[in-house]
Amino acid sequence: MGDERVPVSEAEYQLLRLLLERGVEPGRWYELSELSRILGVERSRLEALARLLAAKGLLRVEEREETGYRVTGEAERYLREGFPEERLVRLLHEAGGELEVDEVRRRLGGDAAVALANAARKGWVEIRGGKVRLAVDPSSARAEERLLLQRLREGGRVDPEGLRLLRRRRLVEVYRRRRTYVSLADEPGRLLDKVVVEVGALTHELLVSGEWRRYRLREYDVAAEPPRLRVGRLNFFREFIEFIRDVMKEMGFVEVEQPPVVSEFWNYDALFQPQFHPARRPSDTFYLEAPPAMEAEEEVVERVRAVHEEGAGVSRGWRYRWDPMLAARLILRSHTTAVSARVLAGRPRRPFRFFTIGRVYRVEKIDARHLPEFHQVDGIASEEGTDFRWLLGILSEFLERLGFREYRFRPAYFPFTEPSVEGYVRIGDRWLEVLGAGMFRPEVLYGLGVDYPVAAWGMGIERLAMALYGVGDIRELYSQDVSLVERMPVRWRLYAGSPV
Repeated sequence: MGDERVPVSEAEYQLLRLLLERGVEPGRWYELSELSRILGVERSRLEALARLLAAKGLLRVEEREETGYRVTGEAERYLREGFPEERLVRLLHEAGGELEVDEVRRRLGGDAAVALANAARKGWVEIRGGKVRLAVDPSSARAEERLLLQRLREGGRVDPEGLRLLRRRRLVEVYRRRRTYVSLADEPGRLLDKVVVEVGALTHELLVSGEWRRYRLREYDVAAEPPRLRVGRLNFFREFIEFIRDVMKEMGFVEVEQPPVVSEFWNYDALFQPQFHPARRPSDTFYLEAPPAMEAEEEVVERVRAVHEEGAGVSRGWRYRWDPMLAARLILRSHTTAVSARVLAGRPRRPFRFFTIGRVYRVEKIDARHLPEFHQVDGIASEEGTDFRWLLGILSEFLERLGFREYRFRPAYFPFTEPSVEGYVRIGDRWLEVLGAGMFRPEVLYGLGVDYPVAAWGMGIERLAMALYGVGDIRELYSQDVSLVERMPVRWRLYAGSPV
């Protein structure tokens, strides 16, 4: 038969010996602070060891919630300066036994109402005809609340009626505190016989002194898993956004940034989207409660107006009366192409490649594929040979640099590009749309004052991440589940071009 004694640590064993030496009585409950004083052991250390021994059935530990009363700040002031009713009695005595009520209020200030009410209740004064008269011998006018408070401060007991009086006058407040109590499960001597001290290794000192006989080597589970180390790193989706930024720069693109609050002019009008388009309704776009602000040069505004109303010689236009006040309304941008429009309005010299990464906002119901706030990467470029075929080549290179092996394009329609295309990547056995692209229409280029072809595209970063990481629900990209975040591949796998 093996050793059935309870294994304890050296510190736990020493505590049991100390309980025996200091004469701690079995069956009696000791408050933790009291036991700490008896044993001369720091309270926090004592509590930790007591709980370990309680888990092994050698001690008992209980948490008890106790209610008490403490003197309020107002009561402390009364004890220091005198209760209002006591001060009122002194005031009347010094004034010959009578004063006008108004004079009492003037002299006692904020305590006058309390003084009058309590002195009258106790029969110390009479109030008639706007005057206050002293009705007792001043030497006998001592507030009973003073005696109750002094007794409470000294740790004495106050009867329930006295406590009700003090609480009614808000001279004491109730507080609750949790106390820890400890009791021995048996006689300290018998407890020592039940235990054996375990150590991880026998030292030279233990062998020489012979103390090794009362120790037992700790058993180890060689099949147990080692503790898991959580290595800190960026969130995988944040890493992916930074990866896209690096890829764009490697392809020769220059990053531009602009705030997400824009006028409708840049988000819609400059991109030849008519003011009666259904996307320009509050059911699709977030509008700000702010004064309108056009944020554009007069020449650009006039060119956009002309192309909307009559086409300005490049098309028939939309044939409606363009309203500058509608164009000046402020919104949260619905796409990062609004940034590209403002860049082009500056008429950059060819060749150029620009991109922007930022948040966009649309009135969407949250589900597995949609969010009201998400990220886009938008790009524009113009150089020698820029045409639709060149654009498809740039898009293909970008997707392959991200690690996609299967992608396809198909014709599409967008209000500001022609020809236009949509890009799809494979997720399992499904194809997911991740980008829209095309050559800016002549109406857009005319309004912005540009006379050369410009290729443009926009991509939903969340959808790109879903495809690359195999995430089926867009909400998981913002998950607070640590285990899910840890399972996602880190950045080096993206650079290594691992299969999608």
